[in-house]
Amino acid sequence: MSTLEKTISMMETLPEADLMKIQDMIRKLFRQREHEAADNAVGKMLQPMSRNDFLNDVEVAEKEIAGRMCRSADEVFDGLEQRYGF
Repeated sequence: MSTLEKTISMMETLPEADLMKIQDMIRKLFRQREHEAADNAVGKMLQPMSRNDFLNDVEVAEKEIAGRMCRSADEVFDGLEQRYGF
């Protein structure tokens, strides 16, 4: 009997409450792995940013905000709602 078969036969004898605890633990493990996978994927797509580049981006953003070259999130979501029926 393989390890998988032994595990399944053992789980078949467990009470429902214990099975629920096992499922909860497995969900937590997979959620943790999802975050790690997402972090790794983002790390591969984005290059590290220097402090100066970051501060320059902040400065540009502040100028755009002061010059009203951006829209509020409410405006954006209202437009999406009208366009796509969210």
